Amino acid sequence: MNDGLLFPKNATNEERQIDWQLIAKISDKDFGFNNLKPKSDEIRFNVRCILQNSNGEICVIRSEKFGYIQIPGGGIENEETIVDALRREVQEETGFLITDIKPIGYILEIREDVQNKYDWGKAISYVFSASPKKEIGTNYTEYENTEGFRPIWMTLDDFIAEKEKLRNKAISYSGNFSDKRDLEIARFYKNNT
Repeated sequence: MNDGLLFPKNATNEERQIDWQLIAKISDKDFGFNNLKPKSDEIRFNVRCILQNSNGEICVIRSEKFGYIQIPGGGIENEETIVDALRREVQEETGFLITDIKPIGYILEIREDVQNKYDWGKAISYVFSASPKKEIGTNYTEYENTEGFRPIWMTLDDFIAEKEKLRNKAISYSGNFSDKRDLEIARFYKNNT
């Protein structure tokens, strides 16, 4: 059931009708943050993708500058449907056009601590699995290039092990959320496929 689940304005009726399962709810309490700022009604809508190749490996993005890895994805832009954003984000970050797109579930993040520098206090990430169809090259932002982003392939188990090893060792407020989000997605995918 999608009781109470919110959608970006350009989500299609088909996207709204998917039986979205809650993968995890992540909040400041998970990390011991309790210095609350005034609540924001703004919501950031995102997409994330478990992109798995025929060898059973998943494509993740590594920051060469900071050494972290993350599941590809990002924000849904104003005029995009959820799946359009997924296709764009995966291509920009991994370099691949995708096929066999299947919804997995969603992650809800509640960020109300003063360390949250964004104007939104809630983030919803729609999570999918997909297969690579054709490689056409990445399209990183200047910030992503500065961080040394690059796609790498690894097993799901290795990704989970690396995320578990780094749990609660993030170097930033947002990093705590990203690490927990990606770990929850990977565990859910492993246990439900």
